[in-house]
Amino acid sequence: MDTLADIRAVLALAHERIERGALREDPRVFMDQLWRQVYDAAPDDLQPYVWSRLADFAAQLGTQGDPEPARRPLRAPPEVHARR
Repeated sequence: MDTLADIRAVLALAHERIERGALREDPRVFMDQLWRQVYDAAPDDLQPYVWSRLADFAAQLGTQGDPEPARRPLRAPPEVHARR
């Protein structure tokens, strides 16, 4: 994920799947894959944007607040961008 356009394209497809209810896998698995595919590969300056979008997706899917550390991103965003 080198550019904002690439990131937006992947996130748009993910959003469409969520909205249509077209997830075949467990929502936690889906979100875990998105974190790894998009957030971990995003340039540092785009990570806050990706974090925000993925947090919104997690809230829609009801996976927000998952306490299991293995399902959290490897690198957290700057504190100012963390959702509380």
